[in-house]
Amino acid sequence: MYILIKFKVVLKTPICTFDAKTGILCNMCENKLVSGQITQADVDSSIILSKLAQKNPLINKMTLISGKEIGKEQILLLKTSDVRAIRSSENLTEIINKAFGKIVWIIEAESNDRRFLENLFHPVHLQSVNFVWLPDGSKLTRIVIEKCAFDKIDKNRLETIKKISMAVRQIDLVIESES
Repeated sequence: MYILIKFKVVLKTPICTFDAKTGILCNMCENKLVSGQITQADVDSSIILSKLAQKNPLINKMTLISGKEIGKEQILLLKTSDVRAIRSSENLTEIINKAFGKIVWIIEAESNDRRFLENLFHPVHLQSVNFVWLPDGSKLTRIVIEKCAFDKIDKNRLETIKKISMAVRQIDLVIESES
């Protein structure tokens, strides 16, 4: 005899599900926040996504690894499959941006540095990613993109990408166009 057990898939966040739904932190999640295991951006992102998940079954299946706030930008670090799902639906991207009330950057949490940078530049294709070691021992990452794409990208967006890469992964970027 087989027993079929049906599990309800629920949005996973850095805080517990109940806290994400109510917006009030339990003692355990409060201690995580105070100790620095999670940030206020993690809490805020969890609460906002939890509200969206109640209306959208696709969001309800996602896993938020972390949320970060850099200036007026919101960064959501999600599982790779979740990033693909969001990118395949422009409507979902608009819903998330509207809920946060700012521009939201969707990034794969488990990605290597190159994939992380591709996420930041999406949908622009990176021609090359090179590391430049400086005499003082520090490292710069040189990104080369096609000239036509480079000319279309807003310079403020490039500065924002530099800030995000430094804040999230400590990657110091130099962005150039193909000659």
